[in-house]
Amino acid sequence: MYTACLYCSRSLGTNEVIEQFPVGRRLAFDATRGRLWAVCTRCQRWCLSPLEERWEAIEACERSFRDARVRASTREIGLVRLREGLELVRIGAPLQPEFAAWRYGRELSTRRRRSLALTAAATAVASLAGAAVAASGAGQAYLGLVAISGVATLHLTALAGFIGYSAYDSARAVKLQIDGKAVRVYRADLRESHLLPDDSIPGWGIRLKHSYGRKVLTGDEATRVASRLLARVNGYGAARHLVDSSVRQLVEAPSLNAFIRDAALRSGALADEFSQRRREWMDAMERNVLSAGKFDETANPGGLTWMSPPVRLALEMALHEQSERVALEGELAPLVAAWREAEEIAGIADRLLTPPSVDAQLDALRARDIK
Repeated sequence: MYTACLYCSRSLGTNEVIEQFPVGRRLAFDATRGRLWAVCTRCQRWCLSPLEERWEAIEACERSFRDARVRASTREIGLVRLREGLELVRIGAPLQPEFAAWRYGRELSTRRRRSLALTAAATAVASLAGAAVAASGAGQAYLGLVAISGVATLHLTALAGFIGYSAYDSARAVKLQIDGKAVRVYRADLRESHLLPDDSIPGWGIRLKHSYGRKVLTGDEATRVASRLLARVNGYGAARHLVDSSVRQLVEAPSLNAFIRDAALRSGALADEFSQRRREWMDAMERNVLSAGKFDETANPGGLTWMSPPVRLALEMALHEQSERVALEGELAPLVAAWREAEEIAGIADRLLTPPSVDAQLDALRARDIK
């Protein structure tokens, strides 16, 4: 087993993750063809491992890759960074259903447990406070004050509650930078903000309601803002079955961007229909039409908070994946080029020295990979 780069002679480093092949800080593997490379972090060249050292190491790499959080993936190549610092490059079709369910299911379950714990704690504090008030006689004093001063005390109590809720809502508002100005997006604004189709790349945008008004955002800015807002909307987490439903929608979609654009088409259409109904209702109210009835101006079915939970979760996942792919696009492109060059060399080298037993092992690996 070599420990230095075959091209620049620099040390390849070591890892403690793949016991069968403890050489290298970046390993590339192709289970279908039976290839394993140690990638030099200095010259970026791919050093093909000896035949007799690959098989168990490739299986260990595959297991580690499946259990890890995939950071970027294309149709040909996937990249993951493990906590220990080892980077694994997997050649082959991406494992989207497996990694998406594992990755986001864990995060959303953590959010759910946190929100349930906070709710339980708030309920316990309120119960204890109520019991303390009742025991101290303050409750009776308050009722007596209401009896004396009447509606004024009730109004003051309601005002205090409103001020407290406003402070809480303000603290949880999403803070953004729009056109160089700091704005806030409150929970009520989320009901009015919605996605919409757009002719520019990537084909969708967001109509944002914020503390200073409304604005349509497109392109990278729409991706950035929508990702932040959906994380706030999905802040209470989700149960496992909702996560699985969201992952299935992403897997069945032609692409991540196609899924987002379809969601934007539905959201925009519902929001436009809602706006039309609101204009008709306001017009009827101005003309004092008795049949106008009541209209809930907050129930915008196209708004972010009114989307079905699986769609909201899937949108957050899709936007997060797209952002990471863009961030790592520059790194994956040279990886793909380097792999193609290394695969050509490896194919020639392996054909020169491949005994029949190796072909049998390759066939077994391919059969298992298909399953």
